[in-house]
Amino acid sequence: MALFSTLDRIFDGLLKAFAWLAGFMMMFALVSVSVDVVLRYFFNKPIGWVLQISEYILLYIPFLAAGYVLRQEGHIRIDIILNRISRRLQNRINMVTSLVGALVMLILTYYSTYVTYDFYQRGVPTLKYLKIPEFLVIMVIPAGCFVFAVEFVRRAFRLYRELGGNGRKQD
Repeated sequence: MALFSTLDRIFDGLLKAFAWLAGFMMMFALVSVSVDVVLRYFFNKPIGWVLQISEYILLYIPFLAAGYVLRQEGHIRIDIILNRISRRLQNRINMVTSLVGALVMLILTYYSTYVTYDFYQRGVPTLKYLKIPEFLVIMVIPAGCFVFAVEFVRRAFRLYRELGGNGRKQD
């Protein structure tokens, strides 16, 4: 059990690191776009790479932060029905939806890894201002999906334990 506890702490640290990175990226985009707007409209000297990097940041933020948001139970949910049922049934439903979510994320991880690796092998460049390898842009998709899948599994396991490990709530 000590191994699982250590892995839990490491994974929680990874989730926090990804969330902080997403936050810093958001701040960088905010500042760089603001500077670009000032330079463009007042000095007619825009920064060429700002739009492209901002687009990439908008891709990175959700994939980096999704696992942390799930850990904090911060995702939007329609709870009109959940609020009317028992806590035990809520946990069962959330456990099943977490496992389905994990399966979907693992499928996305598989296919996005395949595409990312294919782009890496073929050396596909971006077709914009900065010519960088496309795999560097999309590599966040398989990484983020995998972390999200692991957090879904952890969530399902936490709900299972809360139910007492056998579907019945412990007293």
